[in-house]
Amino acid sequence: MSTTTPVDVRAALAAPDLAQRVDALGFAPEDAADVLAAAARVLDRPADLAAIEAAAVRLADRVGFLPPSDGSYVWQGLEPDAVGVLPLLALLVTAPAVAVFHASRDVPPDVSAATLADLGQQTRVHRLVHGGFGLGTHTWVSGAVWSGALYRLGRLQLALERQPTVDGTGEEWVLSTHIPRGKGLAPADVDASLAAAPAFFAERFPEHPARDVHCHSWMLDPRLPELLPGSNLAAFQQRWRTYGEALPGDEDATFFGFARRGPLDLDELEAGTSLQRAIVTLWRGGESWHVWNGRLAR
Repeated sequence: MSTTTPVDVRAALAAPDLAQRVDALGFAPEDAADVLAAAARVLDRPADLAAIEAAAVRLADRVGFLPPSDGSYVWQGLEPDAVGVLPLLALLVTAPAVAVFHASRDVPPDVSAATLADLGQQTRVHRLVHGGFGLGTHTWVSGAVWSGALYRLGRLQLALERQPTVDGTGEEWVLSTHIPRGKGLAPADVDASLAAAPAFFAERFPEHPARDVHCHSWMLDPRLPELLPGSNLAAFQQRWRTYGEALPGDEDATFFGFARRGPLDLDELEAGTSLQRAIVTLWRGGESWHVWNGRLAR
């Protein structure tokens, strides 16, 4: 799917229903207020409007082209915007283009809405990590969610991706699993997401048949069941057949476990959950967390 029609950013950001559209994209109230304020500010900044419009056209042009690229080229000209407010506005005004693609593939409206609401969720995570409004993960959002490859199916997000085969001899389509921040990983919720995914993608993307479900995560570290025996996280890790080499995972453990970036002072770190205590226990023992690849063969 592509478009040759320029995105009218000014009209989109000045639209009378902007507040309703922001609410539909899953923004928390404080973030929604900041989005509306940012939209009002850029209406008086021609250079910012032009940069947003250029990015919006690039975003709209790449919707539906699979496998998705990383999306970084979309943000040429907006890199100095360190907190990601201008990219956020570009994503906001192109959400309708993604919704149109979803409809063209018969994606149910509730799944489309839940998928697009990742924009609001990522903004909430940014505030949690950095203490203020922004969207530091705009490249991930553009490369995954706004590509039309990823869908929120209950507790999990799953995306059509090309990944190396387990034996390393080539590439194949897989359903790649992503775990949005939320309330735990209850086995029944995980079961429901994984059970729904194969038929969902086979019916809507028959030209990209995916045999396996894939996951690339620090939550697949084989030491989790020993550190958190009987937990939902341990049960999640034990679903997967891990393969390949362990990759560095301390940054992921810091970000997803503590909602922080950068080095942590263990003496000042508050470990209030069992997961946080497990992370700290490993670090205090001089070990590092690892990211692993895993497969669920069908």
